[in-house]
Amino acid sequence: MIANILSENDYNLMLGLTVILLTGLAFGKLSKLLKIPNVTGYLLGGFLIGPGFLRLFFPSFNGVIGEDFIHSLKIIADIELAFIAFSIGAEFKLEYLKRLGPAPVIIAFLESFFAVVFITVGLLIFGFPLYIALAFGAVGGATAPAATVMVIRQYKAKGPLTEMIYSVVAIDDASGLIFFGIVTAIIKILTGQSSGSIAWLIALPVLEIIASIIMGLILGYILKILTNWFTGRGNRISIVIALLFFSIGVARFVNYELGFGLSSLMGGMAMGTIFTNTSKHVDSVMPLVERITPPFVIMFFVLSGADIQLSNFSLAALAILIIYLVFRVGGKIFGSYLGAKVSKAGKNVERYLGFGLLPQGGIALGLSILMLDIIPASLGLPYDGGLLRVVVIGAVFVSEVFGPILLKEVLIRSEEATVTK
Repeated sequence: MIANILSENDYNLMLGLTVILLTGLAFGKLSKLLKIPNVTGYLLGGFLIGPGFLRLFFPSFNGVIGEDFIHSLKIIADIELAFIAFSIGAEFKLEYLKRLGPAPVIIAFLESFFAVVFITVGLLIFGFPLYIALAFGAVGGATAPAATVMVIRQYKAKGPLTEMIYSVVAIDDASGLIFFGIVTAIIKILTGQSSGSIAWLIALPVLEIIASIIMGLILGYILKILTNWFTGRGNRISIVIALLFFSIGVARFVNYELGFGLSSLMGGMAMGTIFTNTSKHVDSVMPLVERITPPFVIMFFVLSGADIQLSNFSLAALAILIIYLVFRVGGKIFGSYLGAKVSKAGKNVERYLGFGLLPQGGIALGLSILMLDIIPASLGLPYDGGLLRVVVIGAVFVSEVFGPILLKEVLIRSEEATVTK
């Protein structure tokens, strides 16, 4: 039996990875039969084999794949997100950006801002303290690019709306992280833990994003040079993998050892952007990247589904979850509409873009982990980072299941998706 699968034996690791991939493949096939996005199937499959679901019926059972095994493979999330970020960055050709103009930046800023504002105001209306309302707002601004990109690829979507979604989900990470930094600085003041000036606390996330982009630009230029030297397809894809792994390693080292939030996600996007605008080998390299990523996609989403823990939910958490989801959707849709209106991005973008920005994933989960330290239980406050973590996990599950389905529908309605009968 493959329970508590992580152990000292390598064969258990291999069996666990086998179960994850086969689960993803099976539920991917089921998704096609049900006419829902593959991403949704992967998440549901992971949830069904994980401890969070099976413990509801068998409290002592640790799932087909256990918690230790799931947590030991967190690096899969970093790898998949790095590939996604690199692929998004490779879409940002100069002529493409010139054609779109400032619209993606305006939209990304406004949809993140209004998600933060709507969630905060929504929780305040229902009587929750300002510090916890701001905390949920800070996490709610982020959008997960992975699920969105996978749906677009699955349905081979092309057109103005698809282009804008690509651009906004990339920039959204930057705007979301900036708002997170600003809001957490305010939270520290409200909870009496602030050390250092408010200006520094607000400026830090901006500096972290700039540093991440600089790292990515350097790696992108190195990638250009190395793909000139190495002409074989195997060599070129190996170079891409090596540099993305390097960015993940550097980011983790800086984060853990120096406490500076270097982002391999932002770095991967910058790397893809500089590569696509400076290299003549983009058209030969990017298809190779797309060929090797499917196993990582499956593992990432199956593991994300398996990591959902519903047994920790209380009535307070459930109430906050409902408020959080409703007001986040409202903020994203309103902010996207307003941004598209102001930037004159077109009717389809105004009408549908917000529905393509609903999924939350690895970034939101990462921010929720940071909240464990920003609002620790040791402060003795009525609501702490632990509650936020539980609610965000539930929100990720709901948004990652239903967000891709909504995105598929708007791509069809905008006539930009290719759907086979």
